[in-house]
Amino acid sequence: MSTKITADWLEWIKVNIADGQDKTHLFNILLGEGFTHESIVEVMQFSPTPDDCLNPQWQKWLALNIANGVDKNILFKICVDEGFSFNTIEQAMDFSPTTPLEEVDNPLTNSAAQKGDAVDLTSLFIPNAEAHHIGLTRIFCLHNFLTNDECRILRAELLLHINNSQLDGIELDQPLQLGGICNLNTNSNELIADIDRRICNLVAIDSSFGEDLQGTHCNTNPEINRFFDAIENSELKSDNKGPGKRSVGVTIYLNDVAEGGEMVFTDTELSFTPAAGKVVIWSTENSDNPAIGPIKRRSQPVLKGYKAAITKWFRNESTLPNSPPMYNRDANEIIPAYTKAGFIKQSLPDSLFSKIKRFYTENSAAMAEETVAGDYILKSKESKVNGSSLIDLSDDLRNEIHDQLKNSMEKWSGQDLLPTYVYGIRIYHRGAILRPHRDRLATHIIGAIINVAQDVDEDWPLIIYDHQHREHSVTLKPGEVVFYESGTLIHGRPRPLNGHSFANVFCHCKPVNYVPTPTITN
Repeated sequence: MSTKITADWLEWIKVNIADGQDKTHLFNILLGEGFTHESIVEVMQFSPTPDDCLNPQWQKWLALNIANGVDKNILFKICVDEGFSFNTIEQAMDFSPTTPLEEVDNPLTNSAAQKGDAVDLTSLFIPNAEAHHIGLTRIFCLHNFLTNDECRILRAELLLHINNSQLDGIELDQPLQLGGICNLNTNSNELIADIDRRICNLVAIDSSFGEDLQGTHCNTNPEINRFFDAIENSELKSDNKGPGKRSVGVTIYLNDVAEGGEMVFTDTELSFTPAAGKVVIWSTENSDNPAIGPIKRRSQPVLKGYKAAITKWFRNESTLPNSPPMYNRDANEIIPAYTKAGFIKQSLPDSLFSKIKRFYTENSAAMAEETVAGDYILKSKESKVNGSSLIDLSDDLRNEIHDQLKNSMEKWSGQDLLPTYVYGIRIYHRGAILRPHRDRLATHIIGAIINVAQDVDEDWPLIIYDHQHREHSVTLKPGEVVFYESGTLIHGRPRPLNGHSFANVFCHCKPVNYVPTPTITN
């Protein structure tokens, strides 16, 4: 945990206290960001008073975890860290700690996570993938990276570009019917350019280390098997067509093969059957060492049907004169994926929306300019006010929003959730931009955005990237809500607001069993 609060957080504390924000809420946010209790007390000159009442939500959470057999010492520790008094917890649980609390790890804090196995962000790691680490070999498999429609379009594109090059002494008397290789030009096709970008994001490697996409299409013709054997053999010795060595390979299959066509890693027992949308990624640790060769692999002959695939290679040197870091993943990207896409739009219950809308109307005069740490909200050059303002919610309405949304968010995410924060009503002003970002690693894992009201000249969509790195544009109307995996997915409103105002409420939770994964970054 950090004992020093940075300058941007100091400004954030100052502005929010001046705006009259609840100090206990601010204190808990700072704890969630990894700052020590002592450092926060020193800066804020404030320490939360222990709460002498467990609200129904916390009572329900305790009962559920006790029923599930969670260690009561851990539950007691969590409640103490959340600000409840010792006597209150003791009475609610009918239990006194059997282990000194200073020796109990709170699994919902960063400090507990630091004792786990760290993920090295400076090397190849594919979140949520099937992983195999055998000696120096790293192989990953991920399903459904491409949709069936994307695969269909790419198969058609391959057939338009296929050619049968002469390779390593293989001389073909005639072109192979529906078989061969081709390069896929990202400049001439938007989908190919987008998939190239998504592959780079999937492996978190800067695009300057990548080669052009290569497409392959093969069938049961015996000659084409010789052709592709020669290609794979040449990969072991022809690393001289670009800077550095080939260090990471990515193959995406575009169809289900009726029989045969498996990718076999010959130094292991691993074999992967082609399936539409499936990705296989491979690499060798210490690929900079000239004594260590690339992973040996081969494709089994196609026995029935055909096989279409695209492959992208990454080298260990950039094509740029000032080379960026090869790997560019951040800690938020290794949060587990809880849903397939990562977001969904729904309608808010009418009764809850009516209460929020009425509160917004009745308290508009209490609107105060807002400063958000990290410069996530920008304003236009012409604007004389901040990009956003805030109307603080009453405790009753804040709790009701959490209570009513929690069940829906749990049903959607498949997780038992612990509420972490409900912001007030944020009003964006003309020209505002919400910079694309991911939310707080410790506390903002599953989120909801409620659109309260808008006075706009045109829609102001939320741009969000799903777990397969596709870009989506989500438009919200008053009374609609979007649930999203806010800690994992990049989201924002990068286009300036063309309108007078746009009012939202943000609600955040984290899975009860979620623990931030410690990372190695250098």
